[in-house]
Amino acid sequence: MGCHTMVLQRNRTSGVRKILTAALAFCALSGAAWGEQTTNSTFPRIVSLAPSVTETLFAVGAGEQLVGVCTFCDFPRAVAHLDRVGSYLAPNVEAIVAKAPDVVIGVPPNNPEAVAALRRAGRRVVIVQVDTIEQIETAMRTIAHEAGRDAQGEALLEEVHGHMAAVRARLDDAPQRRVLLLVGQNPLIAVGSGIFLNELIEQAHGVNLAAGTGQQWPRLSLEFAVASQPEVIIDSSMGSDETDKPQRLGIWRNFPALPAVRNGRLYGRRSDTLLRPGPRLAEGFEELARLIHPECFQ
Repeated sequence: MGCHTMVLQRNRTSGVRKILTAALAFCALSGAAWGEQTTNSTFPRIVSLAPSVTETLFAVGAGEQLVGVCTFCDFPRAVAHLDRVGSYLAPNVEAIVAKAPDVVIGVPPNNPEAVAALRRAGRRVVIVQVDTIEQIETAMRTIAHEAGRDAQGEALLEEVHGHMAAVRARLDDAPQRRVLLLVGQNPLIAVGSGIFLNELIEQAHGVNLAAGTGQQWPRLSLEFAVASQPEVIIDSSMGSDETDKPQRLGIWRNFPALPAVRNGRLYGRRSDTLLRPGPRLAEGFEELARLIHPECFQ
């Protein structure tokens, strides 16, 4: 074989290698540009100990980074195939350590003993506060950052802010209505002050009748609830759904003079969209606003 032929073959081989290298680089860049996660090794492996954390991770495109979630994590649907690592208050430390996560993310109160055990085992644990709207927004930023998704976190917050602003705009001329938002029936447990749900009630032009107790989740007597003359009653206690709605709401119908009963603003529904402090915050706000002021959304 002549030198000229050998040079041509080497040049062809070199050219093919360059083309293949360029093609592979293009594919990698294209995947990144479209937000595809081709491998978990590129991003931190995460265990979530709270439904709101799991929802936030999916909302910023980090669902594939989850290697374990708590038993209460049920949204979005894609969470169904993920391994469970114990409940919200009783996480399985051994199962979590076996997943070798880069970070474990939870919300208070979780389980202080389990958190301490995870840290002793060398696992990084991040606990985010979610009592107030400001804390929820900070939590979403923190979760996005831990997942390596800062830009997606900011985009999510911008979307939440825009949605909430649009809802508030519909309520500009709405009157204040007295609201009782319940999360428990026996005993009556209401949404009080110092919690994001109270802020949402206020932003929806509602007056939270249980805010004056100074507690986040006050227990109320039936006498107090009736004397407060609520104009809107929302029963979001555990298990509230259409099947047991008549039984749960029947107690209030014993007081037909109550404004909420008289005007047909008596609602029984369990809504994770409203109650979970996560990326569906604006959806929950709109849901609440529609119950307090349905006339503003007709």
